[in-house]
Amino acid sequence: MLGPFENGKRGRSETVASDGPDSSMLLDRHLPAYDVTQIRHAVVDAEPATTYEAMLTADMADTGPVVRTLGWLRDVPARLGHRLRGTERESLPERLSIDELEETSEWVRIDESPGEEVVFGAVGKFWQPNIEWREIDPDEFADFDEPGYAKLAANLSVRPYGEGRTLLTYEARTATTDEESRRRFRRYWRLVGPFAGYLMGRATERIAADAEALSRRASASTVVDDGTDATRAKPDDSDTVSETRTGPPTESTSSRARLAVVALAVILVAYHAVVRPWHRRWGATDEEATGRLPGDGLCPSAESQVTHAVEIDAPPEDVWPWLVQIGQDRGGFYSYDWLENLIGADIHTAEYVVPEYQALSEGDVVRLAPEDYPISTPQSAPEVALVEPERALVLRPPGEPPAWTWAFVLTSSDRRTTRLLARKRSGALSPLETLLEYLFWDPSHFVMERKMLLGIKRRAEESTRLEPLEE
Repeated sequence: MLGPFENGKRGRSETVASDGPDSSMLLDRHLPAYDVTQIRHAVVDAEPATTYEAMLTADMADTGPVVRTLGWLRDVPARLGHRLRGTERESLPERLSIDELEETSEWVRIDESPGEEVVFGAVGKFWQPNIEWREIDPDEFADFDEPGYAKLAANLSVRPYGEGRTLLTYEARTATTDEESRRRFRRYWRLVGPFAGYLMGRATERIAADAEALSRRASASTVVDDGTDATRAKPDDSDTVSETRTGPPTESTSSRARLAVVALAVILVAYHAVVRPWHRRWGATDEEATGRLPGDGLCPSAESQVTHAVEIDAPPEDVWPWLVQIGQDRGGFYSYDWLENLIGADIHTAEYVVPEYQALSEGDVVRLAPEDYPISTPQSAPEVALVEPERALVLRPPGEPPAWTWAFVLTSSDRRTTRLLARKRSGALSPLETLLEYLFWDPSHFVMERKMLLGIKRRAEESTRLEPLEE
């Protein structure tokens, strides 16, 4: 009798938030309380000992083309970060099995009950596009509570499930260390959770297939030893382990269609989980992206915040003249004028500092489009809400509270370099506005503002080279 698996060999379940253990598993000793967990089961046609052997040696990183694609996409921000910094990243292992965890710097083998259960885990800021991992010793995992992180503990366990069969269970739990991390993780998990479950399901299928292949090969060997015709006992090619089982067949039309749907879903999820978080904080450090900046208080209940940053090899006094003269009818926005002008914005970026545009006071209007622009709104003519020469310029549209704020902040730790930060904060939007922002405004704002920051950087650095700083 198969009980909960009577109608199939694979099962799944998910639980959110727990305050304590409900079994005697090793996992409960190391992470008894958690924010979220996912569980996958498989009934394996092999003895527990054989399944356990396969469990330790199965390649968890190679469970089909979709899984490999997901892994590749998840690693894109890390590769980009190293390329932009001109550094080389540690090469990823070609295989990743439980027996090989010690070879990675992220995962650690926490505990084991040989033949029954193994526990492994990691600590990091999983919600970041380029995950910040925290190396930790196995005996420190349970008590780790440093704010700003999440702890992921997972176990693989086997137990008898009738004669010659095994119940294989894979559970992964995540606990955050403070409320802010919990908020970030939950937002991240709403998107990633289903795909994490898919990866776990593929892993259990791989282990089950490996275990069943090992069992068949062992049975065939026993038959041969007993004198049976070896040609009848020889396993066919489908009995090979991990290396030859790389995913579902894709020859049929239905299989190709399913793969196309999955690939599209992977692309969409990759954009939402990896690309979008990256471009919404392009160039900014963690502290810059989350820290408080001048002007934040003008939109205290902001539901959206985008922070971009660039480092400029020039002092703030050489950057400020370019920043203070921005505006449609002033020095332009240092971005793609031809794109702006395609929609009639009539913007012409200056290649020099214009003296008459250097005076800007609170209450002055900085136009984003011409006054007679066909689709002009009050938001096309924001006012200067805050101006601190060589430090901050904040714009806001009319209304209380403002629908958004656009802040430019200069920081410097020495006389030769400046960090230029641009932050856009906006309040609550209607469902339609939220959709339009997600699909169009977010990516277009990134493209245009990135060009703007780089344009200011180029001009400020060129002006500094023409007038070298005195030593």
